Amino acid sequence: MSEMEEEIEYKPIPVKELLKEMKDLSELMIDLAYYSVLYGDVQLANEVFELERRVDVLQALLTMQAALATRSASDAEKMVTIYAIASAANKISDAAADIARMAIKRIRVPRDFALFMCSEEDFISAVKIPVTDISIGSLYKEASTVVETLVVRRGRKIYVRPDLNFKLMKGDILVVKGSFESVHVLLDYIGSVQEESIEHDCIDTRYASIVNMLVSFRRTSKVCVDLAYVAVLTRSYDVAYKVKELEAYTDDLLNKVSESIFQELALSSEEKLGGLWIAIASENIADAAVDMVEPLLKGLEPHPILTKVFEEAEERISVIEMDEEDEGKTLAELGYSKRGISILAVRREDEWYVLPSKTDFIVKKGDILIVKYFSELEPVIEQLERKEDRAEIIEEIQEEEWEEE
Repeated sequence: MSEMEEEIEYKPIPVKELLKEMKDLSELMIDLAYYSVLYGDVQLANEVFELERRVDVLQALLTMQAALATRSASDAEKMVTIYAIASAANKISDAAADIARMAIKRIRVPRDFALFMCSEEDFISAVKIPVTDISIGSLYKEASTVVETLVVRRGRKIYVRPDLNFKLMKGDILVVKGSFESVHVLLDYIGSVQEESIEHDCIDTRYASIVNMLVSFRRTSKVCVDLAYVAVLTRSYDVAYKVKELEAYTDDLLNKVSESIFQELALSSEEKLGGLWIAIASENIADAAVDMVEPLLKGLEPHPILTKVFEEAEERISVIEMDEEDEGKTLAELGYSKRGISILAVRREDEWYVLPSKTDFIVKKGDILIVKYFSELEPVIEQLERKEDRAEIIEEIQEEEWEEE
């Protein structure tokens, strides 16, 4: 056995905990990988590789534990969805490692792609802390915003996903993710600027189409994963088919972007390689999303444990029911984005509206919003739920969707 290999021994860890950690780590790795490439951060790229090895171990342990927990044909059918999501999380972690490898090899993506890669809902930024001895939680409270803490860098030391009690020191670099609005509330409060300022009108027209395709690629692959989790949580065929449609779109996009990159004379060989690497990794992520929903599309009922996994993970998916106070508002007017909450879909009676327009979609009483948020926002979600029981709402959706099929 080589020195790099790790001997894996069975440990009695609950399947829910193993799957939750795999989901958390794979999503974190994507963010860290992109950040490592944009800033040429080799140390952070190596951290991604360490996390990839951890995900491999978790999948092996989950396979052992799930095998021991299977006692009937019904158990086996439901366990298929567990295996599918675990395998997809591992595939996503592999894609993240491929992206991070670009930082190790000093391959840089086209500058304009680097500037525009962050979406409005998943905006990543780095800020330098100007004060000493303040906890992350206190900082967010004083700034009147909440974002997801990905990393704190202190000199050569890296703290991955520290909790809200973590004490910051002057000069620490805080890497955060959230909606565009929530991140900029924090930036304004700290009075800092990003390590690399973003000019939103500086796309080089020589290869603007390639940049736009790469940005669309990254965002679409991320949406595929989010919707795959929604489909499994709600047992919705409609949403699952939407995932397959989006993945098919990325297949076509990969061909178009590859051809465009090869033909673009303005790009250096290094930039071409970087752009292709991003495109291929993004396609692999979209493929992983389809892997998650395949059991559902084949009529296999998702395991009920998945509801708890999605509700307890770092990036959570849950439901909010609209009442009289919300009637007539657009999704934008609800103000969720400013709080760091993304609306993935709306269920109105037996109809689904996937990724509805925030400015055009008008809310009605009784609409069920499927939302994504990070764990620090749980108190905000509980406040928005008012007197509703999210478990009952999810269970009703699951039963209705399953009965309809």
